[in-house]
Amino acid sequence: MVKRLLVASAATLLFGCAGAQSLKPIEARLRPPEPRHVYRLDFTVAANDLGKAPQSSAYTLNLEEHDTGELHVGNNVSLGAQGTPRMDVGLKIRANVSSVGEDLVLRSDVEMSGTDDATSIHKISANGDALLKGGKPALVASLEDPSSHKHYEVTATATMLR
Repeated sequence: MVKRLLVASAATLLFGCAGAQSLKPIEARLRPPEPRHVYRLDFTVAANDLGKAPQSSAYTLNLEEHDTGELHVGNNVSLGAQGTPRMDVGLKIRANVSSVGEDLVLRSDVEMSGTDDATSIHKISANGDALLKGGKPALVASLEDPSSHKHYEVTATATMLR
């Protein structure tokens, strides 16, 4: 009986089964998780079309540090005749923020798509990182749409909320 108990205890220690939690120091188990900041991300999308006045749109997304958020603006269009698949077109921004000292690293995916007619969909996209300094706008992406010759710039400004 004692041998079985010893073998079971040894297996628990070796293979991390029930009881492995008790091997951690009690301070580590009682320590609350590190607090994560919440940020307001203000995005501006500026469109410059040759010979026309620039246009811009603003979007806001609140994110907790290390979480990912998305915003979508656009339409759901049919890809053909009645009953065929549909696709979302417009603007999509996916973002994630992490603090690095006093600054933030914004990891983003930006996608813009549209239709000129029922037979074609054009799309431009960019993904990458940008360094944000509190309260100052930073360039996230600069895109040129070859089909329309429009130039887009996406900027973001971060404000710590908590």
